[in-house]
Amino acid sequence: MANPLVVDANPLCAALLGGRARDIVWSEEFELHATQHTLFEVAKYIPKLAKRINYDELRLFHEYQVMPVRAHQPADYDNHIESAETLIRQRDPDDVPLLALALALGYSIWTNDD
Repeated sequence: MANPLVVDANPLCAALLGGRARDIVWSEEFELHATQHTLFEVAKYIPKLAKRINYDELRLFHEYQVMPVRAHQPADYDNHIESAETLIRQRDPDDVPLLALALALGYSIWTNDD
């Protein structure tokens, strides 16, 4: 059985660049979940990522589209936003939806934040 994780944008961007993050994303060891907002955030960085690794942007976008990550809409975690804000808004307000999803699902978070 795969280990479920809520994943942030940084590891997904790292996976598009290759290396260990890519191995983890594509392994069958993990079941990845993200907010739809997180996935939109990754998509906007694809041109920069493609340029960084000298790779075709459309091909990288296709690789992004087929990543095994389940997208969650706000309705899946809205009832945990207040708790997430209380816990993390001082440290990283941008991660409130990520934490709210993790709280709603009861899963750990994979982020490369400090």
